[in-house]
Amino acid sequence: MMVRIAAAVLGLMTIGACTAPPAVRPPASDAATRTVCFASQPPPQWTGPATRLPDGVSVGVHAVGGEVAFGQSQDATGRGVAALDLLSGRLSTITRYKPEVSGLGALAVEEPWVVWEQLDSKTNLADWSVHAVNRKTGESVRVADSHGPGGFLPGQQPLPVLRHGLVAWAQPVRTTGTALHAELRVLDLARHSTRVLDSGRLSSPVYAGGLLVWAKVDDATRYSLRAVDESTLEPVELPEAIQRPSSVAYLGGSADRLVWSSGDALSLEQWDFTAAKLTRYTSADRSHPFQFLQVAGDYLLWDGGTTASVLDLTTGAAFDTPGTVAGSARWIVNARPGSVVRVPVAGLPHLSCPG
Repeated sequence: MMVRIAAAVLGLMTIGACTAPPAVRPPASDAATRTVCFASQPPPQWTGPATRLPDGVSVGVHAVGGEVAFGQSQDATGRGVAALDLLSGRLSTITRYKPEVSGLGALAVEEPWVVWEQLDSKTNLADWSVHAVNRKTGESVRVADSHGPGGFLPGQQPLPVLRHGLVAWAQPVRTTGTALHAELRVLDLARHSTRVLDSGRLSSPVYAGGLLVWAKVDDATRYSLRAVDESTLEPVELPEAIQRPSSVAYLGGSADRLVWSSGDALSLEQWDFTAAKLTRYTSADRSHPFQFLQVAGDYLLWDGGTTASVLDLTTGAAFDTPGTVAGSARWIVNARPGSVVRVPVAGLPHLSCPG
């Protein structure tokens, strides 16, 4: 958990630091607004089938692909990146960390490839690297790192994403001036070729609605969302209603939804590509910042730093859950002490606010 808290602080710096945030724009007339409410405990339908973990083994989930959950594991022999078969309960190791590695920051999967960012130092948050492993062939690729001429590169730890064998991430680059800059890079894992799609003050990208989407801030601290087709990487114009958000910290997405949190991570906006509808969610407290966002069906999954949480995007009702949570179009997976719970996305009853 501590690794993700560190990454969150750096992530907010890239977009929001160095200048005052812009005034919040008034809600669009066609945008719904909901206040997020939290239940005291997860509803009983979310118990799901549980996969018991071996004694002395702990797992944190970061992503789900097919019937497999991926994340960080720890046992008596050490820590590393692992894959947990949700049907058989078999846990396999993808890589073992070297002793100096602090832990996992972010992970993306599209079989056979698994891509992750890790902190390579227990004392220096600026020391990180991004890796990819082909689980079928065993091929390993060092995608990126924070080493540059003159020392470590300033800027956020990237949150890499993966689709069609293309890894996309915001790579910090050294520039003159005080603002932190990055290049939006895309690595083709088959061809070992890299393209730069954008540069400047950028967020980490996300795949949503068949697009690769990222946020950018101009010199006047105006935010914009930009996109390319996820397959061709050709520019795509987003709907006018979401081109100019008031601020952006984190992005999340699925085949039909794009979500982003505000610069202070206390509010959330969702664009439904199918319904062409914008919805805003406001948090009633400061203990659930919207960061490290994942969308699974009608649900938003996120890590607020002290707990994992689940939000029903159709109702605004939410709950906290022990451990870590990750999801896909088919499954929501919750890794708890001693077990991992798998909940099918399809057919889940919607959550409602208490009272």
